[in-house]
Amino acid sequence: MKVLWWKGAILSLLVITLVCLLFLKIVVSTKDDWVVIEEKYFPLRDGHDPLGIKSGEKPDTSQRVSTCAMKFDNGHTYSVDCDEYLDYNIGEKVRIVSIDKNEVKLRRK
Repeated sequence: MKVLWWKGAILSLLVITLVCLLFLKIVVSTKDDWVVIEEKYFPLRDGHDPLGIKSGEKPDTSQRVSTCAMKFDNGHTYSVDCDEYLDYNIGEKVRIVSIDKNEVKLRRK
């Protein structure tokens, strides 16, 4: 009888944990996690400011962009690693994994 009670208690704790995790996933996860790439900025030559591929414009000077950058549909422009994100396309839906010193790490769908 005591063993059956312990099994029921453990099962109840596991169910409560599962419900809490599902609740956190639904509440914490927002639609802002996924963004669309609107513009990619690459320098034409070493030592020059980056220019937009689609628009030909320079990125906002208020946001420090060193070499390569991407502008997203949420209005932010972040620096990216030029070699790692070279094959990402404008209009592609990506997820921002982390932002460290205005440099972003992305993940594809």
